[in-house]
Amino acid sequence: MKKTVLVVLAVVYFGGTQCIPAQSGKPATLFTQQINQAEYQRLNFADSADYKDAVRGFIAAPESDIILNAKGEPATDLRQYDFIKGKAPATVNPALWRHAEINTIRGLFKVTDDVYQVRGLDLTNITFIKTQSGYLVIDPLTNPNATKAAFDLVKKHVGNYPIIAIISTHSHTDHFGGISGLAKHEDILSGKIKYIAPKGFYEEAVSENVFLGNAMGRRGIYQFALGTPANVTGRVDNGLGKFYLGAYDPAVLWRPNIIIDHTGQKLNIDGVELVFQYTPETEAPAEMMFFYPAKKIFFVAELGNRTLHNVLPPRGVKVRDARSWAAYLDETVTLFGNETEFVVPAHTWPFFGKERSLNFLEKQRDLYKYIHDQTIHLANLGLNQEEIAATIRLPESLDKEWFNQDFYGTVRHNVKAVYQYYIGWFDGHPANYDRLTPKEEAVRYVEWFGGEKAALEKAAASYEKGDYRWVIQALKWVVFANGENKEARNLQADAFEQLGYQSRSSIWRNMYLTAAKELREGNVTKNLPRQNKSYIKDLTIDDLFTFLSISIDGTKAAGKEFQIRFDISDEKQSFYVFLKNGVLHHKPSSGKERVQFALTLPKSKLLEFISTPENVDTVVNSQSVKTTGDISKLKLLASLITVFDINWNIITD
Repeated sequence: MKKTVLVVLAVVYFGGTQCIPAQSGKPATLFTQQINQAEYQRLNFADSADYKDAVRGFIAAPESDIILNAKGEPATDLRQYDFIKGKAPATVNPALWRHAEINTIRGLFKVTDDVYQVRGLDLTNITFIKTQSGYLVIDPLTNPNATKAAFDLVKKHVGNYPIIAIISTHSHTDHFGGISGLAKHEDILSGKIKYIAPKGFYEEAVSENVFLGNAMGRRGIYQFALGTPANVTGRVDNGLGKFYLGAYDPAVLWRPNIIIDHTGQKLNIDGVELVFQYTPETEAPAEMMFFYPAKKIFFVAELGNRTLHNVLPPRGVKVRDARSWAAYLDETVTLFGNETEFVVPAHTWPFFGKERSLNFLEKQRDLYKYIHDQTIHLANLGLNQEEIAATIRLPESLDKEWFNQDFYGTVRHNVKAVYQYYIGWFDGHPANYDRLTPKEEAVRYVEWFGGEKAALEKAAASYEKGDYRWVIQALKWVVFANGENKEARNLQADAFEQLGYQSRSSIWRNMYLTAAKELREGNVTKNLPRQNKSYIKDLTIDDLFTFLSISIDGTKAAGKEFQIRFDISDEKQSFYVFLKNGVLHHKPSSGKERVQFALTLPKSKLLEFISTPENVDTVVNSQSVKTTGDISKLKLLASLITVFDINWNIITD
């Protein structure tokens, strides 16, 4: 999922009983209309099977369209996407519009006896399996308010039973962030509620959401169009489901108390026996799927989706192994295919029946393997990643399936990811090995164009021909050379907007439309607070010091040294922290190290110090803090800490 900024963005709520989103963009051009119209010939829009599957087993709609946070404020307004119905407007790719319309279907659904899903309250589905005395819950969504609303719906229409166990299938926020809507942290810590996740889950979640949270958070705004309104010229979907902007309570990251680390591992959870398939380094670095033999249901997590997924999301993560992804799906078919009668993805809606379930698993397997194999095949013929992306075409048997469409990931982008996985970012051309910075290149390109005015005239002519991809490329240099050139920014925005309207991929649409908005109005992050603290507070002390080392400005730290001991009183842990060669190191303290300064403090004060280093005096003077030695060393450390600001530029220099 997504992601440090997701919990702090707010949405404007409309008065009355219905949200009526206003259009904010320009109309679709004739070129865009023609491209979108061609989608009706490419795909079978008369196929209604997806619509039938998406409403199968419907029990009840959500109790309210407005989900409140702990303060009683609107956290989620489920009406944000109610405008998506009927024929696709000219400003949305028809295939994406169809997919987005199905993703608006929300409520409580029965998959089969004792297995229920709540869909459409968040980007992810949340699944409830009735056990002998309570519920086993799968993937507790992004935010706790939606999670609680889902559980309330289940309790009302299925039965008011306690939570026995919770499963997070993998290490993305939308599969763990809302767990506090189901359970108390002390019940997870004590083991009263089983919390099950794959090996590496916690470590990978920390890596994405804390260590790289600021960078991924900013790029995630583009991927999910978090600053763009939901309307026919804006955000319509996120491929995997609906993401609702709202003032919801913070997501949390809790450590699991049961780890899955191999395929074939079995758990009996209050009478429900599950067989797990461990699938690391696929859609997430830590991920697993599992089979429920008694009900013949295979839970495919995110290795199988009703869309092509990302081998490398644009928000930026570790590149995924498409070969392993395909191989694990093949293993699924071998191990469980003959017994499976339902396939339940973590997003969108289930597959019903053995034949349709097996067809889905096999064709998703072959989708990733084809992209993998043919990328390497073409690379061995000497094509670089851009050339491969422009060349590769899926076989018709894969290309025509609705669940293989690039509503989220795309073939063109995944090809480049496979190339990067094996070969790296360098395409082999020496001119690309040590390039100038974008700003330096921009100044030179504009000069070669004959100046900004000449470049704009040429770009405007290309725009009139519908050559939008070239317009955004050419004007990138003008905007980077002179970010104050409003004419260049507006023309590039217009071209981005048309490309967004044409995009079958929700991600591509989101990125293009966010770029257009920021070119016209400035960064959508400009009013957001500094780094999010909701994940940091639950980190181990060791991970806190790792994060602190990442926060050090190496340039400022060069040539400086100190040795400090931190005694964390409530955690009964001590760490020796020292700076050398511009690098901050930490290790458990033996108590024998020679230090210049030592302090005893609770974890809450360590968090305060890391999050607001400018308040070092306030921290030190707190009643719960004791110090000895040269305090200037702690103040030196504080002066080297960067508190990350998400408001950095993407579309301009």
